Order: sequence, then structure tokens, then C-alpha cells
Amino acid sequence: MKKTGSYLGQNFITNPKLVRKIIELSKITVDDIVYEVGSGRGSLTHELCKVSKSVHSFELDSLLYAYCKENLHFKNLDMVNGDGLNEKLGISFDIFVSNLPYYESRRAISWLCQKNFKKGIIMLQREFVNKLLSKPGDKNYRAISVICQNRFSTRILMDIPRTSFNPIPKVDSQLIELCPKTLSLSKNTIDNIQFLFSFRKKTVSFVINYLNKNYESNIDPNKYSDVKSSKIANLPPYNILNLTMELKANVRETVTIH
Repeated sequence: MKKTGSYLGQNFITNPKLVRKIIELSKITVDDIVYEVGSGRGSLTHELCKVSKSVHSFELDSLLYAYCKENLHFKNLDMVNGDGLNEKLGISFDIFVSNLPYYESRRAISWLCQKNFKKGIIMLQREFVNKLLSKPGDKNYRAISVICQNRFSTRILMDIPRTSFNPIPKVDSQLIELCPKTLSLSKNTIDNIQFLFSFRKKTVSFVINYLNKNYESNIDPNKYSDVKSSKIANLPPYNILNLTMELKANVRETVTIH
């Protein structure tokens, strides 16, 4: 096959044992609708079709899409040449599976937070997984940590050797499982969490005063008296989500917060 996809940052799974292990850990049933982002050369897509009710598989690279269309012949497969993380797509699914380029990781997590589904199985860079699981006060604790932990229970399923991919990446990878534990988060909520983390080194008291002054909000600082001296970066995810809800309720609709 002609070399493709390098400009999209893709690393293709070349280890058949890894593909089988991913399928085993995914625990997909014949009743499940699978949503795959990043078909690649179709090695995982092929096995997903065997164990599921149907597969919607998205590939942005036109040459890879054509390769999969030519070589994957399953009646339960819907191959799409496009961006599977397009917010306008309204496809319902049970299981999300992805080996997408790592630069799309943050976007993928934010997109999934807005969806209702049973489970996500994703290959990610180990460093990014550390961010997802980081605790308040950790150096890697970021907005994406709060977003993910409010929405999902996250579990590391396995470490993935670099040699399982072609080309061999310069970073270590992990397979994780995301299980929704709350209602989906809106894009506005996600944007507001990211906004709050632009003040990650500031105290809650400072942020509330700033918002009340500059955004004409009416947040009662007494509601946060127990954490007013805490920095945003030291707040647990649920505290940050509560403050985000205050933004939504008290900031004028004409003000856009990013």
C-alpha cells in the first residue's frame, strides 16, 4: 500500500495480538453499535465488525478511506470519509473506539463529554492519560482533568509498546476505558471550565471578584467561604463544576466566556 496519512500524525497498529487484546478488553456484544474514529488501515475495524451489531468508522485521509472501502467487506460497516468528531453529526452509538492522532486527544475527550453512550475505548499518549487522571494540586492537573473526571470513570486497561505501531511513535501509549458517570456536559460548561483554568494560579476569592466586576455577574462569595483562599488549581473537580454552574446562572448571556 502507498504510504499515507503521515501528515495527519497517524500511527497504525501492526500487532495482530494487540488488536485481539483490544477487542477482548472492549467487551463489545452483538447488540452494540460501535463508533470508530480513525480507521487507519482497517486492522481494528475488521475485528470490530465481527463482534458488534454495526460499526460507523470514520477516516479523514482519503487514501486510507479508499483502502478500507476496497478491503473491508462487511454488511454491518458504514465507512465514512470525514471527521468523526464533527459536532454536527447526530449518530447514536454504544461504544466509542479510537486510535486517532494524539494531537486530537483533547478534542476527542471534550467531544465525548457531550455525548451519551455506554463506554469509550481509546489509545492515548501516556502523558495525556496522566493529565486525565491528575489530582488537584498536581503539576499536570488541568482543565481537561476536571472535564474528564466530572464526566467519566477512567481506567487504564493496558500499556501499549511503541513497537506495536508503524511508524513507531516517540512516546509511550496506553489503552483506557471511559465510562460515563453523569449526564453529558454541554459545550458551554466545558468552555467555562477552560475559562476558569486560565486563572489556575489565582484564588477562588480573586476569581469571583474578577467575574463580578468585569462580567457583571452576581456570584455570592459567601457560598464559597470554605474554599475562598484556595487556588483554582487546588480545587476538586466537583468544586470547579459548581463554580462553572454559577457562571452559567449569573453571567449575562451577552457575555461570551472562553
